[in-house]
Amino acid sequence: MKSTLIVIPARLGSTRLPRKVLKPLGGKLVVEWCRQAALKSGIGPVVVATDHPEVLRAVESCGGAAVLTPEDCRSGTDRVYAALCAIERARRRRYPFVINLQGDEPFIRPATIRAVAELLWQGAPMATAVIPMTDPREAGNPSVVKVALAASGRCLYFSRAPIPFRRAADGDGAAPERMHRHIGIYGFARKALERFVRLPPSRLELIESLEQLRALEHGIEIFACRAHGAPLAIDTASDLRRAGRLLKASPYD
Repeated sequence: MKSTLIVIPARLGSTRLPRKVLKPLGGKLVVEWCRQAALKSGIGPVVVATDHPEVLRAVESCGGAAVLTPEDCRSGTDRVYAALCAIERARRRRYPFVINLQGDEPFIRPATIRAVAELLWQGAPMATAVIPMTDPREAGNPSVVKVALAASGRCLYFSRAPIPFRRAADGDGAAPERMHRHIGIYGFARKALERFVRLPPSRLELIESLEQLRALEHGIEIFACRAHGAPLAIDTASDLRRAGRLLKASPYD
């Protein structure tokens, strides 16, 4: 298990909610909620990868490990890979498995992180987590990423559009397929990560603005586990207020 490194990319600037990773939430920073969940998963060391010294200092003041990465990383995955290389040089060791846990998922459960890692340990090149959609309004919300799954748990496609398309039950009485939403966590076997970061952005990735489509377009399989609980990503000020209300209604630690 100690061969698995958890990296939390935490960029200070963001389009819809600047400085969101350093926003206070229930007495902790948003990124600190993520770091604590990663530690509680018990699968390996945890490091925050950031582009700004302010985030690094904030993480270190909480007792965490952080590393500065280039400001011009194209994506969170590129930032994770840069952090991986820096950590390996500093610690003089190699990690065959890497978890990319986004720094804006404060309510992600340690059990979800561990379940993603277990898919990697079982041989998946890439792994992630999904949860069945319960709110019909999410189907038409482009901020909620949907995923179509094979029966094996292999991810067939990710989209901001509703997939699979809901039709009425067919003549044979089959029920419509239930939609699943994607959770912001990725696991990589090292070889898959090294290949992924060398690939240029793909056609479907640019159309949907979803970097995981780069992997699917180039034949890198992604498998999904079911998330424990219902995480809430902090993308907007409204999300942050909602997260605060949820904590007051049902404290989570």
